[in-house]
Amino acid sequence: MIFAASWALSSRLYGLAQRFCPSNIVIRRVHTRTGLKWGPLVGLAGIVVYGSVMVAAGTIVRDGGPGWINLFFIIGFWNTLRFTVLIPVSVVRLLRVRHQEKVLLRDWQRIHTASPEAERMGARVPAAQAS
Repeated sequence: MIFAASWALSSRLYGLAQRFCPSNIVIRRVHTRTGLKWGPLVGLAGIVVYGSVMVAAGTIVRDGGPGWINLFFIIGFWNTLRFTVLIPVSVVRLLRVRHQEKVLLRDWQRIHTASPEAERMGARVPAAQAS
Protein backbone atom coordinates (compact mmCIF):
# COMPACT_ATOMS: atom_id res chain seq x y z
CA MET A 1 0.00 0.00 0.00
CA ILE A 2 2.76 2.44 0.91
CA PHE A 3 4.76 1.43 -2.15
CA ALA A 4 1.80 2.05 -4.45
CA ALA A 5 1.10 5.43 -2.87
CA SER A 6 4.71 6.54 -3.16
CA TRP A 7 4.81 5.31 -6.77
CA ALA A 8 1.69 7.32 -7.62
CA LEU A 9 3.01 10.43 -5.86
CA SER A 10 6.38 10.26 -7.60
CA SER A 11 4.79 9.79 -11.02
CA ARG A 12 2.53 12.80 -10.47
CA LEU A 13 5.45 14.93 -9.32
CA TYR A 14 7.43 13.82 -12.37
CA GLY A 15 4.55 14.80 -14.64
CA LEU A 16 4.25 18.21 -12.99
CA ALA A 17 8.00 18.79 -13.28
CA GLN A 18 7.95 17.84 -16.97
CA ARG A 19 5.06 20.21 -17.65
CA PHE A 20 5.92 23.26 -15.58
CA CYS A 21 9.68 23.45 -14.84
CA PRO A 22 11.35 25.88 -17.26
CA SER A 23 14.46 23.78 -17.87
CA ASN A 24 12.42 20.69 -18.73
CA ILE A 25 10.23 22.66 -21.15
CA VAL A 26 13.26 24.16 -22.91
CA ILE A 27 15.11 20.85 -23.17
CA ARG A 28 12.00 19.09 -24.47
CA ARG A 29 11.57 21.76 -27.17
CA VAL A 30 15.22 21.52 -28.19
CA HIS A 31 14.80 17.78 -28.79
CA THR A 32 12.22 18.41 -31.54
CA ARG A 33 13.34 18.53 -35.18
CA THR A 34 12.90 22.29 -35.47
CA GLY A 35 14.62 22.91 -32.14
CA LEU A 36 17.77 20.88 -32.76
CA LYS A 37 19.53 23.71 -34.56
CA TRP A 38 19.11 25.89 -31.47
CA GLY A 39 20.65 23.29 -29.13
CA PRO A 40 24.14 24.80 -28.70
CA LEU A 41 22.84 28.35 -28.18
CA VAL A 42 20.14 27.25 -25.75
CA GLY A 43 22.70 25.09 -23.94
CA LEU A 44 25.11 27.99 -23.52
CA ALA A 45 22.32 30.28 -22.32
CA GLY A 46 21.18 27.66 -19.82
CA ILE A 47 24.72 27.19 -18.54
CA VAL A 48 25.07 30.93 -17.99
CA VAL A 49 21.69 31.35 -16.29
CA TYR A 50 21.83 28.32 -14.02
CA GLY A 51 25.54 28.81 -13.37
CA SER A 52 24.78 32.34 -12.18
CA VAL A 53 22.02 31.00 -9.90
CA MET A 54 24.45 28.45 -8.53
CA VAL A 55 27.19 31.02 -7.88
CA ALA A 56 24.78 33.50 -6.27
CA ALA A 57 23.25 30.85 -4.00
CA GLY A 58 26.69 29.55 -3.02
CA THR A 59 27.83 33.06 -2.17
CA ILE A 60 24.75 33.72 -0.02
CA VAL A 61 25.19 30.47 1.89
CA ARG A 62 28.92 31.02 2.34
CA ASP A 63 28.31 34.47 3.77
CA GLY A 64 26.02 33.08 6.45
CA GLY A 65 22.65 32.95 4.72
CA PRO A 66 19.93 30.44 5.56
CA GLY A 67 20.59 26.80 4.79
CA TRP A 68 17.52 26.29 2.60
CA ILE A 69 19.25 28.36 -0.09
CA ASN A 70 21.39 25.27 -0.67
CA LEU A 71 18.39 23.93 -2.62
CA PHE A 72 18.88 26.68 -5.20
CA PHE A 73 22.55 25.76 -5.40
CA ILE A 74 21.72 22.10 -6.01
CA ILE A 75 19.07 22.94 -8.62
CA GLY A 76 21.48 25.32 -10.37
CA PHE A 77 24.23 22.70 -10.36
CA TRP A 78 21.94 19.97 -11.72
CA ASN A 79 20.51 22.15 -14.49
CA THR A 80 23.97 23.41 -15.44
CA LEU A 81 25.03 19.79 -15.93
CA ARG A 82 21.90 19.07 -17.98
CA PHE A 83 22.49 22.02 -20.31
CA THR A 84 26.18 21.10 -20.61
CA VAL A 85 25.18 17.65 -21.84
CA LEU A 86 22.50 19.16 -24.11
CA ILE A 87 25.07 20.85 -26.36
CA PRO A 88 26.90 17.79 -27.75
CA VAL A 89 23.74 15.65 -27.73
CA SER A 90 21.80 18.16 -29.83
CA VAL A 91 24.71 18.60 -32.27
CA VAL A 92 25.04 14.83 -32.79
CA ARG A 93 21.28 14.41 -33.21
CA LEU A 94 21.14 17.32 -35.69
CA LEU A 95 23.97 15.86 -37.76
CA ARG A 96 22.28 12.46 -37.76
CA VAL A 97 18.89 13.87 -38.80
CA ARG A 98 20.41 16.00 -41.57
CA HIS A 99 22.27 12.96 -42.88
CA GLN A 100 19.06 10.91 -42.89
CA GLU A 101 17.22 13.69 -44.72
CA LYS A 102 20.01 13.96 -47.27
CA VAL A 103 19.90 10.21 -47.90
CA LEU A 104 16.11 10.28 -48.29
CA LEU A 105 16.28 13.20 -50.72
CA ARG A 106 19.02 11.51 -52.75
CA ASP A 107 17.02 8.28 -52.94
CA TRP A 108 13.86 10.16 -53.91
CA GLN A 109 15.71 12.00 -56.67
CA ARG A 110 17.30 8.80 -57.92
CA ILE A 111 13.96 6.99 -58.12
CA HIS A 112 12.05 9.83 -59.75
CA THR A 113 14.67 10.90 -62.31
CA ALA A 114 15.59 7.39 -63.41
CA SER A 115 12.23 6.50 -64.94
CA PRO A 116 11.44 7.65 -68.50
CA GLU A 117 7.95 8.75 -67.45
CA ALA A 118 9.43 11.11 -64.88
CA GLU A 119 11.75 12.63 -67.46
CA ARG A 120 8.87 13.17 -69.88
CA MET A 121 6.68 14.77 -67.25
CA GLY A 122 9.50 16.96 -65.91
CA ALA A 123 9.54 15.52 -62.39
CA ARG A 124 10.70 17.93 -59.78
CA VAL A 125 11.57 17.61 -56.12
CA PRO A 126 8.76 18.92 -53.92
CA ALA A 127 9.66 22.18 -52.17
CA ALA A 128 9.45 20.58 -48.73
CA GLN A 129 12.07 17.99 -49.64
CA ALA A 130 14.43 20.31 -51.52
CA SER A 131 15.63 22.19 -48.45
